[in-house]
Formats: sequence, structure tokens, C-alpha cells
Amino acid sequence: MAQYWKLRTIENKKHRIHVSERLRALRNQLNRDVTERTNEHDLRLATWNLMHFGNNGGYWRNTEALLYIAEIIDHFDLVALQEVNTNLSQLKDLMKNYLGVEWDYIVTDTTGGRLGNKERMAFLYRKGKVRFSRLAGEVVLPDGQTIVGSSGLENQTLFNRHHQFARSPFVVGFSCGWLDFKLCTVHIYFGSNPKKPLLMTDAEYSTYKGQFMEIRKSEIRELANFFAERQKKERRTELKRLKKLGWDTAQSEANYILLGDFNIVSPQHETMDALKQAGFKIPDGMENLPTTLGKKVGFYDQIAHRLADKRVQHRVSGAVDFRESVFRTEDADHYIDVVKDEFVIGKTGASRSRDKMRQYFNRYRFKHQMSDHQLLWSAFDVDFAEDYLERIAKEAAT
Repeated sequence: MAQYWKLRTIENKKHRIHVSERLRALRNQLNRDVTERTNEHDLRLATWNLMHFGNNGGYWRNTEALLYIAEIIDHFDLVALQEVNTNLSQLKDLMKNYLGVEWDYIVTDTTGGRLGNKERMAFLYRKGKVRFSRLAGEVVLPDGQTIVGSSGLENQTLFNRHHQFARSPFVVGFSCGWLDFKLCTVHIYFGSNPKKPLLMTDAEYSTYKGQFMEIRKSEIRELANFFAERQKKERRTELKRLKKLGWDTAQSEANYILLGDFNIVSPQHETMDALKQAGFKIPDGMENLPTTLGKKVGFYDQIAHRLADKRVQHRVSGAVDFRESVFRTEDADHYIDVVKDEFVIGKTGASRSRDKMRQYFNRYRFKHQMSDHQLLWSAFDVDFAEDYLERIAKEAAT
């Protein structure tokens, strides 16, 4: 259960009242859209790109934002986070003081290289519902497979240094209910970005910026193919083992779920095809869900699966538009009048007009304190007790 004691540390009483009211609205929204559409036996799985989470400066989350973030996460069982910063102090604060002892986490090391932007990825999971199976590792492509090899760019100097993923995908084994599965979180390289990567020189950016989309498509394609082939091998091995034991009707455990920020352009784009062609399925109702906030509509975040266990049933999917309840457009005047210190001065040091302060709130403030992405989620029925008991009864009757 999310912790609320930090509310008392908000010194401005008017703002403390506002945050309390917005938290109640957010809880009601999440109960309506998530809790009431699922049940306690479902695995409620989510992915969220938390924009520059843990960065200093304008991206450092205050108490209010951490309360909202924790409330959203606490309505799920297993959440993959992208864009976690090198500095883990904010993540540790979130876990200890806002989510509490019911939750635990696994976090990756930062990815080196010019395209990785020193980001981490993390898995947050509810310990009473989800179990970590002690399997974890980065995805490294086998010899002979490269990110850009099939794109005709392998002879370019820059890309010779980036034959692996710009940000290493991270795979972890979990179990929930009757299901054992491997979960891989990704943050696929964006490409076609007007801003150059953090560690890239101006000269390199000028030379290669027109080829970045090829990296994006290639990363998605190679990742999906990697896990499709891995699943086939694991399934063959597992079925041989089960056959020796005489368990002809047993289910294989080669269940893979990919989730995260794939930077999918649209459901009809080649970036989505690169994922589907390897046999990964997008849950019903999810493919056409936009997941970005702001002027530009994006379908970047996805949850895709290849499940060997046919008993798994997808229930429902959705995206959490937190601006329905918090950091709403109509809240701008409250922040300008009550939390004014953070709004009055612009980047140049000059005072902002009231209209400029409203623009700042609605264009940037909610992104920097929450995210420019919605949380994307899917619920799966992982209670196979009825199937198991029926099978036992049939075996006894023969």
C-alpha cells in the first residue's frame, strides 16, 4: 500500500490540501480504470517511461510528484521503469518512503556508449504477489548478429562501435500465481531525433543523423528475433524433459514478455512490423493506445508476448492518463499563486508573465515532475487451479 506520511512534510497548508484532494481523485481514477476491471488473481503488469527520473535540476521530483507516482505504481503488481538516472537516490526514496515494505526492486547498471545516455532500467514488484526467480541478465546478441548489419550501415565507423543495443535490454525471471515467465524491459533507441545523443560529437551527429531510424528498426527486429529463437530452444528442451517424466499434458515454461519504450511510430509503421514479425502479440485493445503526453501523439510504449503456456488469458489493457486527476490544466493558477517560487523565474533569469507561467505549467511542469509518457498496463489471468484440478480428476478416472 502506498505511504502517505510524507504529505505532512508539505509546509504550505493550502498546497497540502490541494495535494490531498488530487491524491483522492487519482485513487478514484485508478480504482475505476484498473482495480474494478481486474481481480486479485490477475497479474497486473505495467511499463512506464519516467522522464529523466532521478536527474537533478528541473527533473528532480518533489514530494507531491513522488506521492502521485507511488499511488499509480501501487495499483499494479509488476512495473518496468525506463529512463532511471545514474543517481539512484530518488528511486531509493520512492521505494522506502512512498511505496514501503510491500515492494522491492531490481535495477540495471547504466549503459555505456554514445547512444545510451547513461540510463538505467528498473523492475518494481509487489513481494506478496510476484516472486523474483533469481534469474537476471542483460541481452547480448550472439556472434554474427548485429544491430545494423541488415540495414547496410555496418561499414560506417560510428555503427561499428554500436553493434549491440544502445541501451542493453534487461531480462528477469518472475513467477506470479501459476505462471513462470521471463520479462524483458527495453528502451529502444529513438533515432530521427533533432537532439544529438549526450556523448556524440557534433561532427558524428551531422554525419549519421539521417541513419538513426535504421538503428531503431534494427534494435526492435533483432530483439524480437533473439527471444523468439530463445523461446523455441527452451521449449524443445523443456518438452524433452517432461516427456521423460511422462508428463505429456504438462505446460512449457518458455513464456516471454517484452515491454517498455519501443519508440513505435504508429501501429502501421515498420517499427511495429519489426516486433510482430517475430511472432510477438500485442494484447487486445493496446495496439492503438497512444502513450505520450503533449502535442505529438506517440505509440512508443508497448507490451508484447510470446506465451508457450496457452492457459494464460489476457483480460484487459489500458493507459493511465494521470492528467485527468493531477497537474491538470485547470490547476495552473493554484501552482502560480501557491507554489509560485518555482514558476516566476524563467531560464534566462527574467520574470515570467502570468501567461508565460501558465504555458510553462502546461507544457513542461507536468512532464518534468511526472513524465511525458502515460503508464501502459495489461492484466493477465494467471490462476490455473481449475485447469489443474480438472486434469487431476481426468487422470484419476482413466
